[in-house]
Amino acid sequence: MTLRSCELGDRVRAAAAAGFDAIGLRVDDYLRARSQGWTDEEMRDLLAGHGLRVSEVELLRSWGRPDEAARREEDLVFHIAAVFGARSVNAGLPDIEPEVDLAPEYARLCRRADAAGVVVPLEFMPYGAIPSLDRALHLVESAGRPSAGLLIDTWHCHRTGLGAEDIAALAPDAVLSVQICDTRPDPHPDPRHEARHLRLLPGEGTADIHGILRALLPARRLESVAVEVMSDELDAMDGASVAQQARVALDKSLAGGGWTR
Repeated sequence: MTLRSCELGDRVRAAAAAGFDAIGLRVDDYLRARSQGWTDEEMRDLLAGHGLRVSEVELLRSWGRPDEAARREEDLVFHIAAVFGARSVNAGLPDIEPEVDLAPEYARLCRRADAAGVVVPLEFMPYGAIPSLDRALHLVESAGRPSAGLLIDTWHCHRTGLGAEDIAALAPDAVLSVQICDTRPDPHPDPRHEARHLRLLPGEGTADIHGILRALLPARRLESVAVEVMSDELDAMDGASVAQQARVALDKSLAGGGWTR
């Protein structure tokens, strides 16, 4: 997401030059690359040639609807994960009101993930159909599947009023994925707009990133720790420079949280 404005080749080169070992891949990224003529094999070769892998695929976002379009999206996300060997297919419901009972639907996703050898980190957001950590945790516990778990995004934590103590109270096996960014001192009136356009690099804002990372030190099942900064300001900058800044910010955050590489 941090380099969402970059073409695939530029993004891969920038991430590799900055010292990252993996990137996340959105459905839109994949479809744009395919529309530009990239084959799956060429994309895999590009990543391998730069020493990168795909760590997570974003986003299962329509599984709360019992329709054919939602099933096609689901098939595509699992296809992308299989193509690139990604271990995580992230799920959330940012845009829709659910038309089905979410607990059995998330459990169904997890059964499919178990069979595919991937996990389904579930993301809560202050907007959308899963607005709280408690709601997401209920769905994870109800699923009772090996692939079920939480996605902790530091922006969502801050804007839903969660602190490090809330994260520390989670079971060590509850969290599958962490996405790190910072928040502005004053919230925007539209949280969805802020989340998609106005995030800050770690260390530039007011979120307790170090505290949350320290609280996650006991986590036993983490598949991915990523910097995710959706920012119109960064979109307008050179991708290589943004990747370098993101790498420095991520390293400082991990060190401040007591993590060692």
